[in-house]
This record gives sequence, structure tokens and C-alpha cells, in this order.
Amino acid sequence: MFLIKLALKNLKRRKKRTFIMAVILATAVISFLLLDSLMIGMMDLSFGNVIDFETPHIEIAQKEFFAEIDEDEEPPLEQAFIPERSMLDELREVEGFRALTSVIDFSATFISGRYDFPVLVRVIDEESFKDVFRHHEHLEKGEFISTGDSGVVIGKDLAEFFNLDIGDYYTLRFRDKDNYFSTIEGEIRGIISTPHPEVNQRTVLIARDQAVERLAVEENSVTQLMLRMDNRDLALDKTDLLAASFADTDFEVRSYRDASEMLVAIEAWGYLETYFILALILLVGAIGIINAIVLSALERVGEIGMMKAMGLKEKEIVKIFIIEAGGIGVIGALLGCLVGGILNAIFVQYGIALEGLWDAEALGLPLTGRLYGSWSLSSFIFIFIFVIIITVIASIIPSYWAARKDPADAIHHK
Repeated sequence: MFLIKLALKNLKRRKKRTFIMAVILATAVISFLLLDSLMIGMMDLSFGNVIDFETPHIEIAQKEFFAEIDEDEEPPLEQAFIPERSMLDELREVEGFRALTSVIDFSATFISGRYDFPVLVRVIDEESFKDVFRHHEHLEKGEFISTGDSGVVIGKDLAEFFNLDIGDYYTLRFRDKDNYFSTIEGEIRGIISTPHPEVNQRTVLIARDQAVERLAVEENSVTQLMLRMDNRDLALDKTDLLAASFADTDFEVRSYRDASEMLVAIEAWGYLETYFILALILLVGAIGIINAIVLSALERVGEIGMMKAMGLKEKEIVKIFIIEAGGIGVIGALLGCLVGGILNAIFVQYGIALEGLWDAEALGLPLTGRLYGSWSLSSFIFIFIFVIIITVIASIIPSYWAARKDPADAIHHK
């Protein structure tokens, strides 16, 4: 207890130096907490847009279907299948199940006037589709497709590219399941503007009864079964369970993360960058701690000699300097967590508008709208403990250097 009191008095005697070092460490803490909140918010928004507009929590298809998609080939219609009733019942009985829809994905050329553009056409059952996806909530013009409707719903960017409006005509040219050329014609029924640039640029939604016959597939055929669950964490757990259940079949089960490899890679690099920035700032802080201990020792050479002459052991003097460094670490960590918490609370409450910050459409990332921060108690605990550990470790060598001064030389030091 005596050593702790002595160390705290020394910190109090050198308020300016203590404050400067604490501010440097607090800067590292604040930077880490805000970057961590930003990364969590970015991934939450990105994966949320993927789930709502591209691939829901869980997706099931033939293994060969996914294999060809992974090789950047067109969705193969020959991998369409008719799901058995027992299979659908099993999926609906999964814990956390919310909704299920079936789709047929295929590639086509969208033609209007003299221009054409490659698109992904998604054949949907409009009622169950609305339970899994949220396209209908972002309808900008017209109406959503319904049973018996020959029209399509397209993205805002695709409509602007062709200068199309509601009621304008389109043609879809594609190869059917038997590899023969076929077409579908009709009117633009609706135009959507979603937070997912890829959907806005090259996705076309069409009713099942309008497309199945032209695709040369059986009436109840699908290429994918898509499930919406109660939450993402549960979806990842159930994906593993379903994958094990379908392991001996021709089907493969994937989660939204499996379908978003680029986002997963960006997430990994983002966290790596966060920790790299943290390491740089803490390196500066560690050098500062070493400098502070050395300066403190040089200023107190006489005191060190007197303490050793009065019977204080070398290891006890080392403890004093280490406690001082740890105290600076605690002050810096507390200050950083406090200021970082206040700034993050503002970020969580109000967020930042992403429009104008970058061109999400050019990047192809589902990252538009308003970005909000996120709370992570584990991040606060981690950085608080980590900063204290770094300061203590950084103080060990200079502490031993200071404690090994000869008592007689130290007392007569000028």
C-alpha cells in the first residue's frame, strides 16, 4: 500500500507530464473505439442490405448450381429442381424460422429500343417473396408485380440507363433450360430504388406464371430456396445444422456470409486496419511511457539513492515506477473510454449520411443510406485492459535501469 501511495504522489507531482501521456493513450483508445464502431456499423448495414435485397439468411440450391456461380458463370437453369414436401416441412420446423420463398435465377439480356444490357432475372412468387425480401418497400414508381402480371419490376439505375418509365415496353432475351433462345416481352410495371446498388443496376423481378413456361422448366421448379430467420446469429448456427442434415444429398446450404465473400474480406481487412492504427498510436504511447520513466528517474536520482539507503529493495523501486506507468495507463484508458463513449453515443444516435462520401454504385458495395455506429462492450473492456498492459510492459526496462543506480552515487548526484 505504501508503494502505491508513493507512486500516486509522484504522478500528482508531475501533473503536466502525466496529463500529456494520458492524452496520447486516450487518443489511441478513442480512435480504436470509433473505428471499431464504424466497422461494426458498416458491416451491419452492408449485410443487412444483402439479406433484404439479394441473399437472405439461408439459401439452399443444388451443389452444381453453387459451383457454377462460384466460377462466375451464369445461373444454370438445368440445376432447377422441384422441392419435396418433406424438405419444405423440415425447413419450416427449424428454430427461428420466419419465412420461406422459392426463386428461379437466370441471366438474360434486357432490350429496350436500340440498347441492351446483361441482367439477372429473378422469377418470384410475389406473396412469399414479400415475406423474405423488402423490394416492395422501396417502390419508387408504379406497382409491384402480381400473379398473372406480364410486367416486370426493375431498378432505378437500369430504368435511367434505358430512359424507361412505367408502361414502357421491354424484351428479355435468354437461353432456356434446353439451351434454345427464347424471349419474354411486356411492360415496365414498377421501378424500385433500394440501398443495394447491384439490385438497382441489373436485377429484374418477374412473376412466376409469366416466366416458367418460357424457361422450359417444370411448373414447380426452383433454383433456390430462401429462408428468413429471426436474426443473423441464429441463421449462422442453423446454417451449420442444415448443412450437416443435407450433407448426403445433392443440396448445399449457404448463409448470407457465404454468399458475400467480398464483404467478408472487406470486414477482415477493415479490422486489420483498425488494429494496425491502434498499434501505431500505442507504439507512440509506449515510447512516451519509456521517456517519462527515464525522465522521472533522472529527476529523482537523489530520491532513488535515499530510498535504497533507507532499505528499499531494488524490486520495490521497480514496482513504484511500474505502478506510476500503470496509473498513467488507467488515466488514459478511462479518459479515452469516457470521451470515446460520448462520441460513439452521438454516432449511434444520429449516424452519418453516406451520400457523397463515396460512389457505392461504382464500388458495387451494398453500402448506401445512413450509417450508424454500434455499441460493443467487449471492445471497451479489451482496449481498457490492453492499454494498461502496454504501459506496464513498456515501463519494465526503464524501471530496472532506474532502480539499479548505486545508492552512494545517486545521493551525491548533481
